[in-house]
Amino acid sequence: MGCSGLFILCFVLKVAHCLEGLGGEGIAEITHITAILGEDVDLSCSYLGESEIQSAKWKRRINSENKFQRLAGIVNGIPFSRSIYISEPDSLTNLTVKMKVTSVEAEGEYICEFESDEEQYPHSVYLTVEARPDVQMLVNAETINGSHYQSVSCSAVGGRPVPQISWLVAGRPPSDVTFAVGVSETVHSNGTSTLSSILRFPTHLQDEDSVACVVQHPTFPVPKLTTVSVETYTRPNVSINAEMVQRAGSEFWVVSCISSGGRPDADIALALNGDEELQREDKTDSDMQTSSVVLPATVYEGQNVTCVFDHPKFTHQVSRVITLPSFYLESGVQLLNSELGSNSDDYQGTEPLEVQEGQRDTVISLQVTGNVPHYNVTCKKDDGPLPDGVELVGNSLTVQGPVEHRHAGLYECFFSYHHVKATLKFNVTIKPQVIQPVPPTVRVDLQTEGGHSVIECSAADAVPAADMSWLLPEGVSGVSWFNFTSHNGSHSVRGVLLLPACSPWELTAECVINHPAFEEPEKRSIALPLCARPKIAINSSTEWKDGDEFTKVDCSVDSVAPAATISWHVGNVDNSISYLFQTDVRADGSVSARSSAHVLSSLSSGQNLTCTVEHPSLEAPEERTIHILVHKAPLLSVSLVRQQDSPLWLAVCDYRGEGVGADLAWVLPEKAIGQTSQHSEYEGRVIKARLTYQFPLALHEGQDLTCAYRFEHGATEKKTVHVPRYHISSVRVLNRTSPLQSRYGGETITHRLALQERLRNQRVLLRVEGNVPEYSLICKRSDGSFVQMDGVAMVFWSELTERDEGLYCCRASFYHHTATVNIQVEVTSKDKQLALAAIICMSSALAILLILVVTLWVCCKGNSSSQYKNKESLSALTSLMQEPGSPEVKKPAVTENTSKEYTQLVSYSIVLDIKSTV
Repeated sequence: MGCSGLFILCFVLKVAHCLEGLGGEGIAEITHITAILGEDVDLSCSYLGESEIQSAKWKRRINSENKFQRLAGIVNGIPFSRSIYISEPDSLTNLTVKMKVTSVEAEGEYICEFESDEEQYPHSVYLTVEARPDVQMLVNAETINGSHYQSVSCSAVGGRPVPQISWLVAGRPPSDVTFAVGVSETVHSNGTSTLSSILRFPTHLQDEDSVACVVQHPTFPVPKLTTVSVETYTRPNVSINAEMVQRAGSEFWVVSCISSGGRPDADIALALNGDEELQREDKTDSDMQTSSVVLPATVYEGQNVTCVFDHPKFTHQVSRVITLPSFYLESGVQLLNSELGSNSDDYQGTEPLEVQEGQRDTVISLQVTGNVPHYNVTCKKDDGPLPDGVELVGNSLTVQGPVEHRHAGLYECFFSYHHVKATLKFNVTIKPQVIQPVPPTVRVDLQTEGGHSVIECSAADAVPAADMSWLLPEGVSGVSWFNFTSHNGSHSVRGVLLLPACSPWELTAECVINHPAFEEPEKRSIALPLCARPKIAINSSTEWKDGDEFTKVDCSVDSVAPAATISWHVGNVDNSISYLFQTDVRADGSVSARSSAHVLSSLSSGQNLTCTVEHPSLEAPEERTIHILVHKAPLLSVSLVRQQDSPLWLAVCDYRGEGVGADLAWVLPEKAIGQTSQHSEYEGRVIKARLTYQFPLALHEGQDLTCAYRFEHGATEKKTVHVPRYHISSVRVLNRTSPLQSRYGGETITHRLALQERLRNQRVLLRVEGNVPEYSLICKRSDGSFVQMDGVAMVFWSELTERDEGLYCCRASFYHHTATVNIQVEVTSKDKQLALAAIICMSSALAILLILVVTLWVCCKGNSSSQYKNKESLSALTSLMQEPGSPEVKKPAVTENTSKEYTQLVSYSIVLDIKSTV
């Protein structure tokens, strides 16, 4: 009892001492750690005391029975790590390591322990593992009982702990009236779980075009908001219209029911007078839905056509009605004499009309009021045909040439459209001409305005008015107009001709004036000035933008007004090229036009970019051309390199192309732990890049390594190199040997080889079986000394003696592939072979002789011996036959396969033990 108390007291003092040591020389910077699955975490632990630390390590508690697993640390000054996912510590007092969290099973208690000569300083750290979920969204649609529903699924996959999911519609939580939310959770075997939430709603009750899923999880610094687009319904705009068309010489009404801007399409029903069903023509484009019916115009006069629209956004059906018009023609007609300016509003009876004798270009306009689409017109004079020189053109009667007395009389015109008709009567009288012609005063003037030449020709104060026209050279056109004025019975005509400000060649315009006072037409000529030729310049430059090379071409033209027109095309095809155009008017009146075109060099490489200039001063458009250099396609190649003096192989990906950067990456198998590096250099506009990947052969043997280059536009080019799979199956001895096999498996473990004594340059030829491109072959004696090699042969340069006998081991290797062979070398000579043959022959002869003597002695003795003696002799002989050799020379039974081996190794001895009885 006293001993037990003393033991308890010592234990308590020891614990107190340990606690005191922890308080004075404890471990600092220890924190509770939370890690994210798939990422690295730092296990920090430092010793801040004054004791000299001998070893330090991290270990993990395996279970509640205080079983631990050593992870990393420093023992005897050597750092170690038991896992490829845990780094080695820096020093004895700083036990901080980096650990990659690969599974949820990494969660648990980790103990950092420092050990000095006197004490141990442990401390526990509990690692909590969280998994960042992957948010996935999916939209499904279905139709139930004619109603369209949508279901939006939001899944937080692989999270730990379980995430929280909520929804936002138009920035607010969804209402319970329209939306239904369902939640489900799935637990995975790796310790993570998936939470899925489904938002379901009828499409016609939801007006927002997107919904948002909000996922909250400790691994997200802020809740993750994911938005997905959903289908929405839009109330359409509906209308009805009628359009008249002509088909096969007849008029038809095309009545169209139109629904625009709606989603989905509306249901359209079209009926006549509300009950008659019609044959429809339906047409739907991206935003408009049309249902049309074609009706004969004269058959459906005054009838109603109804369009009925139905849509999920309508609370009830919407109707639109249109009434087709009834045709009519008014019997009244308005007559207008353009020359005299007389008109009448009297639509009854016969209308009088007075026309001046000698008047030219007389037009009598016939106007009808009504709503018919068209009508037929026929006219007659005095119940007969129209006189010569009077023609019905459209809705007018025109008098060709001067008006004469024969044109007077009663005219009747008849207007008709199917059953609708109207009639017009008017009486034409001729007023005699009593006029003394007065010649006009002619004047011509040239001015320049707004980049054009304005030629003005006037014939003033003439009686009657002069007739004026313009005469231009062939191929030249201009804009002209004439003004007529009258004053105190005299008439003036002013003609204006608008031409370019200048001409590339000599141009003369003539003003031609006809008048009764002139015997011949008067002509006035005026010449336009020659234009100065424009100055055209073109230059180009290149620039890079977002990794693409662009060619910028400037085409400038300095000319007189107006500004030149500049257009672009690539090669021989008129392409739509985007360009900037600007003009600048200078103080001297000249104009500078400048056009800048930007083209992607890769799309237009090797082609000509042409600037075409058009200007009034040029007889024909002029062109200036810039050649765009050929854009070379990038070159990508991959290869394998075996490095000298290194156990690692090197995969090389070379890139050469034009650009500002090379986006190269290795696409490697899983668990690749090699090291990659990239180097780039420029040669003018060409970039040369090399991406290397260094790895041990055993890691990727038999696999494909792929190098990928990503273009700026998103496409990817890949090149693959195959890492061969090598093997060394065995090392064979080509000399004549005999095998020595294992007594257990029957496999050959050693090859026995006999070499001649006292001969030089004897060789043991070897061959390596396998597919390796090269190998290292070395041979050693059993004592570890190396043997000289000559290629694939083991060579004994000096004379062979018995000291060269023994076991030799030859090993072939290529990286991690190896194979060995064991050779038992024996040294023989001709004298030894002859002596051995003589001994074998003598022993055999002596054995045969002894057997004959014994046989004769037994036969002779048998006749005279008693039965007892016969039995004893027979027993002795039987014993002799059963034991032909002494126990010292007995050999184990040999099989048929090993009989040849023992024939060479064993010298037989026959011993006869003759027993006799005295």
